[in-house]
Amino acid sequence: MKKGKTRPPVKNKQNAGYNKSPKTKQKQEAIPQLNISPKVSNILYYIGLGIVLLLILIIKKNYLTIPFERDEGAYAYSGKIILDGAKTFIDIGSQRLDGVFYIYALLVGIFGYSLKALHLAFIVLNLASVAMMFFLTRKLTNNIAAIAASAFFGVLSMTAAASGFTIQSEHLVAFFIIAAFLCLFHFFETKKLWQLAATGILFSLAFQTKQTAFFYGLLAGGILLYKGIFENKDSFLKNLINIGVFSLSVFIPIAIDLLIVYKNGAWPDFKLWFFDIRKQYTATISFVQGLAYLKMNFAAIYKDYKFFWIISFIGPVTIFFTSLKLWKKLTFIGLTIAGFLTVVPGNHYYGHYFLQWIPAVSICGAAFIFSVNDILKNRVKSGYIIIPLLIIIFPVYLNLNNLSKYYFKPNHTQLLRDIYGLNPFPESKVIADKLNSLMNKEDKLAVFGTEIQLYVYTNKKSPSRFAGSGALLEFSCPQSNAWQKEFISDVEKAAPRFLVFFSHPISWMANPKVENLIFPWFDKFTAAKYKLIGFADMYSDITNYVWEPDLDMVNNPPKSQYRIFVFEKNKL
Repeated sequence: MKKGKTRPPVKNKQNAGYNKSPKTKQKQEAIPQLNISPKVSNILYYIGLGIVLLLILIIKKNYLTIPFERDEGAYAYSGKIILDGAKTFIDIGSQRLDGVFYIYALLVGIFGYSLKALHLAFIVLNLASVAMMFFLTRKLTNNIAAIAASAFFGVLSMTAAASGFTIQSEHLVAFFIIAAFLCLFHFFETKKLWQLAATGILFSLAFQTKQTAFFYGLLAGGILLYKGIFENKDSFLKNLINIGVFSLSVFIPIAIDLLIVYKNGAWPDFKLWFFDIRKQYTATISFVQGLAYLKMNFAAIYKDYKFFWIISFIGPVTIFFTSLKLWKKLTFIGLTIAGFLTVVPGNHYYGHYFLQWIPAVSICGAAFIFSVNDILKNRVKSGYIIIPLLIIIFPVYLNLNNLSKYYFKPNHTQLLRDIYGLNPFPESKVIADKLNSLMNKEDKLAVFGTEIQLYVYTNKKSPSRFAGSGALLEFSCPQSNAWQKEFISDVEKAAPRFLVFFSHPISWMANPKVENLIFPWFDKFTAAKYKLIGFADMYSDITNYVWEPDLDMVNNPPKSQYRIFVFEKNKL
């Protein structure tokens, strides 16, 4: 804004929605008890945002080397092989649209293909999400609420029970959703259609990453239509153009992606994975079972973050007692509903699903802070800003203090045990490190199970397109036997120097309706051509690793039901 000029009240970026004079709004933006100008006040809030970002960076750097879980490994591996020419739905089976794999390919291309590189990529994305959260919430409310939203999102997005320390795809959904709503509110100020188109593209990317983002996109379309009809009193033609631009911007990227799938000859595979196998997956959990999972997983997520969740439920109510415009008040209600709906489909309610809800929780928690600020400023002449600041700072400080070990001195192995139980995620990294010390560049590796992360750690490519071979026993479909035979043939042809077999029920998730061809073949294959060189014997409190020359399968065999065996090809 040029010096000496004043914008109309509705155009003010920090206080859009107030029907007050510019002079009054400038007084709101100043810190009353110190009589600081709006410009200096904004700088102080930017410094506050900088402190939040620095704090998140300090926390996140402690997780640069935490091992991947299997989904993370699958995303990273898929991104790498796409860069090498792999085709989705043919070389990569997926129950969702394949946009998510292209995004991981982009991240691998930019940041690199390693554990640390990809964790770094998601640190950058998370910091960007925190910063955008500030500017998004400021457009809905004011600076103090914006600081609250960014701080709340920073800590909530690190929730351990929600896999906040991972590179799960839900972090990408949060990033795109925040960016999309920020673009939408920019459009409301500028009326530039390219910004509305950018909004649609960002929602499309969120949807292609995970289809449950649909609910946020539906909310955005509803806000766009409501504001055009009831707030701006736009003509029918203008509303039609706006909705048309938004809708086309969402659908065109999806249509282009599906056209590529068709051109690649992957359409039959797409239909099988996206419809038939997806239907099986969603049918495995009943509604009643789903409610039990929701109760259990939400309790774990809620446990250490009670205050933030409570005020997020209160905020959309208290906001109706403020001077905000009605469309903004309704937006908070919509965010709460849309955020919850993103975790519902399929009835699985896995912890990382809740990362999609976190942006809405953070903004709605900030609505409570804004409500307190707005109510106090009409009743207290000076110093009222202290109270909302304390409501932000004190709970965040308590959370950081209570979870200081998790945030600042994490034990990666114990954390993975606490969150994922006896899933072999820490063990995969240990075994990969051992293999890296034994393998040459030209050596090949085959992994039996769904622990695709081993291929990432060792920078090896699966000898078969079925890198997650454990999934071959999970879904009952006509192609199951043919796929298993193809995998077996691929391994035999490749004759890898090393084999890693996860004798672990969770890594296979074997469906009793699926004929198991792999296990009996593996026993004969290894007996004829391979020797055992090591194993991991897993327990809840410790994992015993035994390697040659200390192996003694007669007197000291593995005793747990959770075991990992490593084989090396016999020398000729």
